[in-house]
Amino acid sequence: MASPSSDPLRAPRAEKDVLQLTIEARVKRCGGEVRMVVPVGTMVDEPVRPVPSLIKAVARAHDWYSRMITGETRYQSVIAEETGLDERYVSRIMKCAFLAPDIVEAILAGRQPSDLTLEKVLHRLPCDWIEQRQLFGFPALPSR
Repeated sequence: MASPSSDPLRAPRAEKDVLQLTIEARVKRCGGEVRMVVPVGTMVDEPVRPVPSLIKAVARAHDWYSRMITGETRYQSVIAEETGLDERYVSRIMKCAFLAPDIVEAILAGRQPSDLTLEKVLHRLPCDWIEQRQLFGFPALPSR
């Protein structure tokens, strides 16, 4: 058995070796996860946090929309049949094809607001991109 003085992990620490950081944060339940949420701009290099369900929905929506626009498929029911998914699900996911381009980029890069979930996007998706940014907590784009 090692003595406390020979084990650096058990050695008593001097007060000057202890560093305490304080940050305003809150714990929030998002879908099936619990996340620590800090105010916007608090972290200089905010961590990348991809949300697989959002990424998958955006990718599917753009693929399906593209197939419909090009005439490869004419109906959502055909997509549902081909993919083995419920037609209602296909219809709901298709909404993600109409997200603002900067929101799509943020989702794909894992830099969306911490409380953005697929359910939040599908619950109410405004057509207006400015409204989308406001509703989902994205910063407004600078005016030209």
